[in-house]
Amino acid sequence: MQHWQRCATNETNPGNPLKLQSVLSDRINERSRKLRPAINPPPSEAASHANYLTACLFALEPSIESLIEAAMKSGWKREYVLLAIMAIALNDSSANGSSSQPLHS
Repeated sequence: MQHWQRCATNETNPGNPLKLQSVLSDRINERSRKLRPAINPPPSEAASHANYLTACLFALEPSIESLIEAAMKSGWKREYVLLAIMAIALNDSSANGSSSQPLHS
């Protein structure tokens, strides 16, 4: 058994090659996620307002769903997480030129 196999086996469940395979697979998947852009870029061609908005929604939805899931795993209720996201979005006045202020101190 090679050193990396012993280390990975000892970290998880000694002598369990299936658990080792799972650990290694998780580490590879984690590295590949870090290499990919987190959010898809906007369409490169000129797009109508509706198509641009649709592409933006499609790009942001997985990240927002992940944020909601992470908050819920921490014990927050879904309704409050959604309200907090909406409050943060409404507080973002960078679109009209003024600087936004954080909701917390």
